[in-house]
Amino acid sequence: MHEQSPDRDAGCMTTTDTFGGSPAGSSTSSTRVLRRNRTNRVAPGVSSGLGDYFGVDPVLFRVLFATAAFFGGAGILAYLLAWAAIPEAGTQHAPIDGFIAWVRKRRVPMWLAAVAAGLFLWAIAFSWWAPGPFFPVIAVVVLLVVIFTRREMQATTTPTPTPTSGPVPGAPAAGTVDLTKTAAVPADGQPTWVGDSRSWFDEARAASRRRRSRSLPIRIAMIVTLAVTLTVLGIIDAASGIELQVYFWTVLGIVGLGLLVGLVTRRTPLSMTPLLLLAGAGAIAFAGSDASLHDGVGQREWQPTTTPAAEYRLAVGQGVLDLRHLAPQSGPHTIAVTMGAGQVRIISAADQNVTVVANIHIGQLDVDGLSTRDGGIGLSRIVDPPATARGAPITVDVHLADGNVSVEQRG
Repeated sequence: MHEQSPDRDAGCMTTTDTFGGSPAGSSTSSTRVLRRNRTNRVAPGVSSGLGDYFGVDPVLFRVLFATAAFFGGAGILAYLLAWAAIPEAGTQHAPIDGFIAWVRKRRVPMWLAAVAAGLFLWAIAFSWWAPGPFFPVIAVVVLLVVIFTRREMQATTTPTPTPTSGPVPGAPAAGTVDLTKTAAVPADGQPTWVGDSRSWFDEARAASRRRRSRSLPIRIAMIVTLAVTLTVLGIIDAASGIELQVYFWTVLGIVGLGLLVGLVTRRTPLSMTPLLLLAGAGAIAFAGSDASLHDGVGQREWQPTTTPAAEYRLAVGQGVLDLRHLAPQSGPHTIAVTMGAGQVRIISAADQNVTVVANIHIGQLDVDGLSTRDGGIGLSRIVDPPATARGAPITVDVHLADGNVSVEQRG
């Protein structure tokens, strides 16, 4: 009877190490697999799984999550995201798989889902109970990226055993059946949502390329039309002046018409949508203003000494009307100040009979002499002269589309 040596018996023994509930032996066990632990856990097993994965006491992660919860709720958000992204031991499926399958089925673009999810997490997790900065969300995302990057690096650096022609030590002999049980975990240890997300990203990128290719003729036509039209408007503006809002209404009309044509022909150039939003915002911001680029851009200071001009104009910048050196007028006088965007400063002496009528589409009014501040949309206010004022009345009629009007009464 043939007897085997103790050394040979030891070589036939099978030893497995588990990380997060997954086997670490055989061909699939050389890489640690991040899983939520089913044992030694307090709640869903996130801390226990992270402890097994990094080879540290799970209490460390429990303390980190609890402590981070007091910093804008980052710990709570991190724990919820980890629970959603990490499968349970012995499985490939994580709670987030259902969400990814749902949005993929409805062909939701990945960027739109990512933006919506980020805004939702920030708004729900912070704003309603402890408004705070956005950095906790970024910190959580960076943490998850580091965790999964580390796993990917371990997977790529794990040496692959070289097949040999002879028998493998420790393998069952020919004619026998290996009854060793292993968990149904893929060789790379990836959760299902990782592969699904990559496929979703590839599908979205391919669909985006197809849309861009189909909408290219309409997009080129829109760009050429915008370039030619805005150039013509610029030439006319330099010669005689065109209201600033005309530019925005022109862009709004051209882009809106192009998107409508693309929608009808199923060739919608979605990349032009931001121009539609910007043009709409500009049209609203400069609505009702007759300021134009022909009026100039930058800083202007008007200091009349004898007879002031009937109107002072500026498109964008800062305009300062200093009336302190103005000679006494023989009768009432009205001065108009028109500006598109920026700041208008009205400076007068404490004994001047100057009334300021401020009409602000969107912005703010500051009165230093009265220590008052007012702001909003469609603001219309009258700043009366001081009680000690003398001389002929002077009315300054200010029309500002967007910005700040400052009235200063100096001694």
